[in-house]
Amino acid sequence: MLRRPTPWQGGFAPRTSRGLVGKLVRVSLMIGALSIVFGAAASSSAADDSAPIVSYSINGIAGNNGWYRGSTSGDFATVQWSVTDPESPITSTNGCEPGPAIGPTTGTTRTCTATSAGGTTTVTTKLIKVDGDPPTAVLANVSRGPDANGWYNHAFGVTWSGNDATSGIAGCSSSTYSGPDQGAGTITGTCTDVAGNSASTTFGFKYDATPPVLSSISVQSTDGANIVHWKSSSVQDVASISRVARGSRSEKSLFSGAGAGFADRKIHDGVEYRYTVRTFDQAGNASKTQTVLALPKVVSLGKIGYTPRAAGQPILNWPTRSGASYYHVQLFRNGKRILAAWPLTTQLALHAHWRWGGRSYRLSPAKYEWFAWAGFGPRAAAHYKPLGHSTFIVPGR
Repeated sequence: MLRRPTPWQGGFAPRTSRGLVGKLVRVSLMIGALSIVFGAAASSSAADDSAPIVSYSINGIAGNNGWYRGSTSGDFATVQWSVTDPESPITSTNGCEPGPAIGPTTGTTRTCTATSAGGTTTVTTKLIKVDGDPPTAVLANVSRGPDANGWYNHAFGVTWSGNDATSGIAGCSSSTYSGPDQGAGTITGTCTDVAGNSASTTFGFKYDATPPVLSSISVQSTDGANIVHWKSSSVQDVASISRVARGSRSEKSLFSGAGAGFADRKIHDGVEYRYTVRTFDQAGNASKTQTVLALPKVVSLGKIGYTPRAAGQPILNWPTRSGASYYHVQLFRNGKRILAAWPLTTQLALHAHWRWGGRSYRLSPAKYEWFAWAGFGPRAAAHYKPLGHSTFIVPGR
């Protein structure tokens, strides 16, 4: 007996179910294959969709104003590149290798190009300026020259200057010196370029702003010369001496040189002189001016317009008279004769004390008047011719 097909088998031959299964299997295989193909394609397109990452660093010592002052290995800088792509290998690079060295330069750049499956990246550095050399020809420029014999005796200024071929000079130092005194002083100045490199040089000098000290000034009046004495704080100091005669407005320079004494032999009898002394050290500093009065040692009959003050124990002097055998001198004080003498020469030196006419006298401070005569023949003949008279003062101590 034949069996009837079940309802879901209706309309199909008995072999129909097997054929349907086979078709379903084939369709499934085709879909799987297409999934693999399209999945592979999708996977391939999603593998790398970004270009390489390129960065850099500069191996150099940073200076001023965006400059580099070289590196630890020299007066140059280098660029170090970093090229990465985490998704695919780098296929090519250009300019990404280390080096070459950069500098000195007022500005340059470096460029790196890298390519991978994700694309190409090009990076250019910032402007790289390199100056690793310090300024050259650094010089000290002094505001003025030394005052005397290579010495400065008051404040002076120094400014420094220099050259720089690459970044240029940013500035140089300056200084003013006003002490202390020193015979081998130095000042150091510096010039700095724009990149921050610097160079120094030293200026040497001698400085003395302290004036010498003049002391112990005195004068010794003698027959024929006034001898001026002084002391200065250094034996190397130079003295300057001038004089003016009493009653004159004209001052005469007498001496300039080293030493501690000067003899003025160009004097006139009976004339008072005032000497001015000043000393100078090697740096040209001057001591305070000091003066000293020289009173005449020799008092003569000449007219000088005033009664001179005499130095110590004066010497009375008169001109020679032809044919005279001797001379006669009389000395008066306050109108009273206190001495009479008959010298054979034309001078009579007074003493501090003497005896005359049976009495003792001394040369006390006062105004004196004296007379001189020329004697002819024997003294007993008392044949005199007057030569003149004059006055002098013995000053108080």
